[in-house]
Amino acid sequence: MKITHYATRSLYAMLLAMALIVAACKDDKEPDAEPLDNNPIVGTWQLTAITPEPGAPPIGNIEQIKAVVPCIFEMKLTFNANNTIATADCPVAVTAIGTLVPVGTNAKWKVNGDKLTLTEGSNSEEFKITQTQTDLTVVVNTNTDTTKPPVNALLIFKRV
Repeated sequence: MKITHYATRSLYAMLLAMALIVAACKDDKEPDAEPLDNNPIVGTWQLTAITPEPGAPPIGNIEQIKAVVPCIFEMKLTFNANNTIATADCPVAVTAIGTLVPVGTNAKWKVNGDKLTLTEGSNSEEFKITQTQTDLTVVVNTNTDTTKPPVNALLIFKRV
């Protein structure tokens, strides 16, 4: 009888230990999904025009860019719901505007009111935007000399 009593207790102890081991090894929970942004900017946009801001003088660099980068108006930006940006159809244009508008491989975006913040690595730039369901206009200061007044260009995109 004593042997049966010890065997039963040992069996219960082993079952309890196995249950604890199985529970400890179980995955606690799936990783949290990335939050998705539902801003109207989410989607694919094609650059259709670069113009000086109304009332501003002509910007000579615009014509240079059009001449050097003939595919510039084929460039597409996709603002993903996970706040990343993908570019397509004209990598030369991405490089050409990269000094003013950080939209390279690891770029991220955020919209707060009428401000679009683009960040790539340690480079972060904020732009005033106007957007509708089909049009997006981004105001970009083309003057890289911060001691001089801004010379704004409008990058005009259409949703594709």
